[in-house]
Amino acid sequence: MLPAARSPLAPRAGVAESGAIERWTVLGAFPTAVYLHRHGSGVLAVVTSDGLALPTAWRLGVTSRDVDWGVSPGDQVGVSTDRITLPHNDIHAVRAWRPARVRRRSSSRVSLRALWSTERIGRGEGLTPEGDDEICGALLVAYAVGDPALAAAVLPLLPRTTALSASLIEAATQGYAVPPLVAYVDAVTTGDPMAAARRPAVAAIGHTSGAALLRGVDLALTAVGDHPAYDLNPKRNPIKESLSA
Repeated sequence: MLPAARSPLAPRAGVAESGAIERWTVLGAFPTAVYLHRHGSGVLAVVTSDGLALPTAWRLGVTSRDVDWGVSPGDQVGVSTDRITLPHNDIHAVRAWRPARVRRRSSSRVSLRALWSTERIGRGEGLTPEGDDEICGALLVAYAVGDPALAAAVLPLLPRTTALSASLIEAATQGYAVPPLVAYVDAVTTGDPMAAARRPAVAAIGHTSGAALLRGVDLALTAVGDHPAYDLNPKRNPIKESLSA
C-alpha cells in the first residue's frame, strides 16, 4: 500500500455513503501522475514526489521510479473516501497537505477585454489547453489584487474545456496553483527584485504550460489599475522591471 497526502481541494469519492467504492475512469497516466475522472465529481490527480504538486492532488511520498500505475486511459479503478485501488497498489490517504496559495494583499482591478476569457477557454491541445493555462495565470494575479470579476466571468465557462483543466481553473479562482507559479506571482505583485529569477521555474512546467501560464500572468499584470503596491515610486515600476528582466 502506498500512503498519500490529500489536498483539501481534491474531489471526494463515496461521501454519500461512508466507505462506498465508486468507479472512476482513467483520463491519463504518466510517469509522475495519474488522472482519474468521474462525472459529477471532477478530476482526482495522484502525483509522485517528483511530479508537479497540483493543488487538487493526492501526493505520494515516493518518486516515479517506485510507482507502476498499471492503468491506461479508459480503464476504471475503484475509489472511496480514502483509498484508490490500482492493479498493482492500493493508495491510501493518511494525512492532508496544504497546497500553495497566492497571498492577497491589495485592492485593485484587472481590466482585461470583456471577451478575453471566452476566447481563450479550451483553446489548445491536451488535458490543459494553452488558453486555459493563460487564464489560470491571469486568475492568480486577479486573486492577489482582490478583483473577483475575472473569476466570476470564467466559472460559467468551465464546461467548455477539459475536466482536468476546469479543476485547475477553479482552484486558481481561489488563488491556488503549483508552488513555482505561486512563488512567482507573490514575488512579482510585490515588486520583489528576485521575481525575474523565479520565471524560469514556471517556464519549465510541462511542454507548453509554463510559457502559457507566464503569458496569462504578464497580461493580467499589465492590466492592473493604479495601486500603491504596483507603483511605489513614479520613477520605478516593479512590474515593468520584472517583465523586461
